[in-house]
Amino acid sequence: MFEIDGRVGEGGGQILRTALTLSMLLKCGVQIRNIRAGRPKPGLMRQHLACVLAAQEVCGAEVCGAQLGSQALEFYPGAVKGGQFCFDIGSAGSTTLLFQTILLPLLSASEPSQVVLKGGTHNPMAPSLTFIEKSFLPLLRAMGAELSIDVARWGYMPAGGGEWRVDITPKPLRPIERTERGPVIESQVIAYLSGLKRNIAERELAEYEKLTPISPSKWGVLHPEANCSGNLLTHELSFSHGGYCFAELGEVRLRAETVAQRLHQQVQAFMAENIVLDAHLTDQMMLPMWFAGGGRFAVGDLTEHAATNRLLIERLTGCQFQLEQREGRNLLSLTNCD
Repeated sequence: MFEIDGRVGEGGGQILRTALTLSMLLKCGVQIRNIRAGRPKPGLMRQHLACVLAAQEVCGAEVCGAQLGSQALEFYPGAVKGGQFCFDIGSAGSTTLLFQTILLPLLSASEPSQVVLKGGTHNPMAPSLTFIEKSFLPLLRAMGAELSIDVARWGYMPAGGGEWRVDITPKPLRPIERTERGPVIESQVIAYLSGLKRNIAERELAEYEKLTPISPSKWGVLHPEANCSGNLLTHELSFSHGGYCFAELGEVRLRAETVAQRLHQQVQAFMAENIVLDAHLTDQMMLPMWFAGGGRFAVGDLTEHAATNRLLIERLTGCQFQLEQREGRNLLSLTNCD
């Protein structure tokens, strides 16, 4: 039985999600108190409760405290089983965070799974589905995962209403090493618009073209189906040793030029460092590294969010992440994973 204080580190929802994932994989119960104590509204909100209920469904767990606003939870997992699932958050809450909570357990199941997720897909407080599709999943596939997704509809804030499906074939992951990203071999900038005037995309692309020193081979505007209006500007970069999709969401009363400037700042910061994983992917790849039994990546400085995730994984699994400084960068690896 693991006992976890939700006030540790940055005190957010990632503590809950990581604890649920590890509880299912380690087949060990977990008690969490002070859930999201570091947030203005502590306790389980709708999207966090959805993660708990999804985890309960895929492993038949016994759960106590699974109510909105609850600041304490007991979760006793059963055996993870694949199959067909449908999880509806019922708001614009993040479907991608729910997906990441149950992904590794379903990769460990004895049968394939097909999961339909409904809710928010492009939420400013969570990884966007576009980022998951173009940055996170390619890394997992390189580690051996068999995953495919089909997007029916995007779900922007505040309405949500997005829907997508993921097919998961159980397979063990293998460690990979990515310490050099290599030169840029392909580059494309895409503006996504749903229910908005095309001139918004045109202004974003025009501003971005002024700013970027990289010469994209493709510029474009796409119109994904969605329940409400929304906008996303992306710059996809393919390197000789992998790829990355940078994304910036448009917002109400935010100038198109500002969206382009923010995206440029993201790309500029990444390119200025000799790293393979940015702060977001560093955080998100820690659990897959443990699940694979190792790996090595060039990363930047750990955020408080990533440091909290590292602390929790180390405490619950006994493994140790090593952060070695070499030639002005950090190499993140894993030891004691037996």
